[in-house]
Amino acid sequence: MKDTTILEQKELDVMACGGWGTISSHSVTGAAALADYVDAKHGLLCHSLDAAYEALIRHFGAALANTAYGDYIVTAEVSEPLNSLVAVCVGAAPLFVPNCCSCGMAKPKAIEEALTSGKTVRCVTVDLLPEKIDDYKLDKLAEICKVNNVPLILNAGGYFSMKWQGKALVDFADAVIYSLEEGSEIYTGKGGFIATKDTDVYAGAFAYHNCGRGFGEGCSLNVDEIVGGDLRVTEWTSVAAEAILETKQFSEAAPRKLVKMAGQPVFESAYAKKMTGN
Repeated sequence: MKDTTILEQKELDVMACGGWGTISSHSVTGAAALADYVDAKHGLLCHSLDAAYEALIRHFGAALANTAYGDYIVTAEVSEPLNSLVAVCVGAAPLFVPNCCSCGMAKPKAIEEALTSGKTVRCVTVDLLPEKIDDYKLDKLAEICKVNNVPLILNAGGYFSMKWQGKALVDFADAVIYSLEEGSEIYTGKGGFIATKDTDVYAGAFAYHNCGRGFGEGCSLNVDEIVGGDLRVTEWTSVAAEAILETKQFSEAAPRKLVKMAGQPVFESAYAKKMTGN
């Protein structure tokens, strides 16, 4: 059988089994295969990178139950737009920090200053640039977040093969998010992925991506205003990820496109202020 027919056969198998929706067998096995590929304990497939990020920051926001409004996410001034825009949609304002002049990523020292500023921070979200990753002080950043008890999310974009000085990214963060969309090494047409070694993070994100339902019958989030979103992915995307991993037919990841987000008018809009309370 040629490699090009493996995906076709897997898609036909899905069609024949009738499990076309979400959280069927391949959404589980596909996520497990991706988790294994990036050395994570748990993996969660969502319908987009934005959705994966949303599920995570909703989970991290649950720890701030007594702070209904006014919390922040810390990210770089020049960053992927979803880092700050999705945060606003779930009620967290962006707290921008400078980018490093030499590596282009968020300055760990500036992040430390933000975390000790007295503001309530939901999480730190940092984009990683593969061409400069080994020069970045990722170990220092991880320690800063740990000391300040603030979750760290690494946005790796479509670079599933990226490591830091030969070590897995999940070793340094509460979670890593990846894209399976155009420009990804694992291009399935659409999709986002959460990798983590923390079972609680996985379980929380799972519930928020599954209409508030956690594992097992009757499990649900204990929330007043939101029960999670329908952020799930179909079997078709999941089986495509499996086939790519099985055949090793990876794509070449596109260069990351970061944008100057600090100072964008949207953050001064009535909508943003209403959503974030800032």
